[in-house]
Amino acid sequence: MAANNLIPINVIDLTAHTIPYWELRAKSSVATDIEDPFLTAYREGSFHYLLIAADRV
Repeated sequence: MAANNLIPINVIDLTAHTIPYWELRAKSSVATDIEDPFLTAYREGSFHYLLIAADRV
């Protein structure tokens, strides 16, 4: 972000909200087998789903 003259002004961790999506997707007829690794990563804290609002400086 700094390389693009951006500074974060607000960060919201949405990780907990992504887990139900991946659980549902795992049961879907269009599942791709990536669901379990993603679920594991989110649950173990290896992945984080963040919403970052930034301002240009």
